[in-house]
Amino acid sequence: MTLARQLFAGIFTAFIALLIGIEGIYVWSARSHLEEQLDAHANETATSLALSLGARAGTLDASLVNIMVNPVFDRGHFQSIEVRSPGGERVFGRKLEGGEIDVPGWFIALVPLQGPRGEALITAGWKQLGKVIVQVHPGYAYVQLYDTALATLIWLAVLFAIALLAVRHYLAGILKPLQEIEQTALAISNRNFISIAVEPRTRELQRVTHAMNSLSSKIRDAIAHESERAERLRKEAFEDPLTGRLNRRGFEQSVAAMLETSGEIHSGALALFFVTGLEEVNRVFGLSSGDDILKHLADALAEPGSQVPAIVGRWQGPTLAAFMPNIEAKAAQAWADGLCRDFSTRLREQGMAENVVLSSGITHFREDTVTLARIAQAAEGALAGAIKKGGALMDPLQSGARASDVDLKSEIESAIAANRITLLGQKVMSLPDRAILQMELLSSLSGGDGQAIPAGTFVPIASQHGLLASLDRKVVEHAVAALERIKSLPGTVSVNISMQSIGDNGFRSALRDLLLKKKAISGRLVFEITGYAASRLPDLTKAFSNELRRLGARVALDNFDLDRNSMAIAHELLPTYIKLAPAFTQQIAVRDDLRFIVEAMVRMLQPLEIPLIAQGVEDASTIGILAELGLSAYQGYAGGRPEPLPKS
Repeated sequence: MTLARQLFAGIFTAFIALLIGIEGIYVWSARSHLEEQLDAHANETATSLALSLGARAGTLDASLVNIMVNPVFDRGHFQSIEVRSPGGERVFGRKLEGGEIDVPGWFIALVPLQGPRGEALITAGWKQLGKVIVQVHPGYAYVQLYDTALATLIWLAVLFAIALLAVRHYLAGILKPLQEIEQTALAISNRNFISIAVEPRTRELQRVTHAMNSLSSKIRDAIAHESERAERLRKEAFEDPLTGRLNRRGFEQSVAAMLETSGEIHSGALALFFVTGLEEVNRVFGLSSGDDILKHLADALAEPGSQVPAIVGRWQGPTLAAFMPNIEAKAAQAWADGLCRDFSTRLREQGMAENVVLSSGITHFREDTVTLARIAQAAEGALAGAIKKGGALMDPLQSGARASDVDLKSEIESAIAANRITLLGQKVMSLPDRAILQMELLSSLSGGDGQAIPAGTFVPIASQHGLLASLDRKVVEHAVAALERIKSLPGTVSVNISMQSIGDNGFRSALRDLLLKKKAISGRLVFEITGYAASRLPDLTKAFSNELRRLGARVALDNFDLDRNSMAIAHELLPTYIKLAPAFTQQIAVRDDLRFIVEAMVRMLQPLEIPLIAQGVEDASTIGILAELGLSAYQGYAGGRPEPLPKS
């Protein structure tokens, strides 16, 4: 129960007790007053009758008494009137027959009211003729007492109701700052470090407000400081100061991390751009003119409105690079041709010589496995030819021997439909104690002949043909079944969700229905979304994350790349944990710049309570370095290879 309700309940109880007390005091006071009036009425009537009878008769004649007493009995509220002789003989007597009281029985029982009795002697001179006995009936007094008590109760109830409404309004005003304090405390517990805008008037609440605002401000400042430090280190290590884009190291790091993103990249192109004649521009117009050309070229490559979103960086010297994931060869060629043509035309308009032109060498890949080194080698060869020829020249990367995409697509569809899916588990080990923290579930497909299809083969094809949502749905169903069946699994199990699945309404609906049915399991599941998907679909990823949290599950970021948007994504999404891309982890032992950035990132994430986990850890000697940097866990061959799940 809330504090406001507790206070209101206490005040309400006090008001009810006060109402009952006032009503009781009033009723008993009125009862005493009425009993006194009835007693006086009985004695006055007895005295009046005695005087009248004594003045008119020397003796008690029954007929005369009857004539004088009956009118009095009929006009008053009497239970009985008797006239007795000095010897006690009854001369006259009349008693009220029936005499029902028009008042509820519970009221009569609760408020007893006796009819008083009055007596007076009948005398004629000094002679005693007899005695008059009068007993009053309490019915009229009961009616008057009940009506008055009821009217008083109604008026008191109305007044108390008005008073309670006023008290409730007053309490709402006093406790309104407390509600804001509560909401702020909940926000802080959810790692949203906001401040209380309205300062309460109550001194105690003011102190609590100041303390919470101070705490929240200090944490925000600490996070901002570490974020700025991490961003500064990132810029120094990975950003080209001239163009404001990635330098060679940062470009290679980002592309390598993206190529390792399972299920997101099925094809792509690398384009290198070189401005011929830039040396002459620097000699004739000055170095600043050559620098401006490179800046404008970098901006053109990263144009937000471009149909081909690209990762842009400075390759070397006057050569810039653009990596375009999941693009067809014709689209990449058309984009590079148009860019070379438009940019060369712009150079002419700026008064540059005819020999100052933009050339591009492109390579396109669509393979089971591919490395940046192979792509770069082909692109550099294409650029050399393009510089001689002019414009853009493509040199497609030759694919290795494999079955056709159509055959693989059919094989994958058949495996999904026939449920030929096997789950493998890889342990995530905590640091520094190296205990089993959780397990990531990986999927494997089997062909119709029973042979396993390598993940590097089926994932790109499934991504290219839009089959990842169906595959992810089956994998999640298998994961839920495994959690129900296998008691030896760790308390937390993670499953990867592709970018296609996040944007697929059918997958999201099926996942929601499954988690609603399996509420006991949903709390053990963590759904890992790649940093690539989160950066490309930020709004959809956040909505998907919020929906899963409402269902009891959790969301984490996988293959996290240290680009300029990564920190903002972590702040907005507030994932359960973050897994660094293997491309960063594997070089952390030999590169001080990466170590500084990762250490700053750990400090930034600590107030947000977001653990940082290293991926691709294959060398046991790296584990000690990761623990020193403050990472929470690691995953890789150093902790164990993926293995089939146990039977039970």
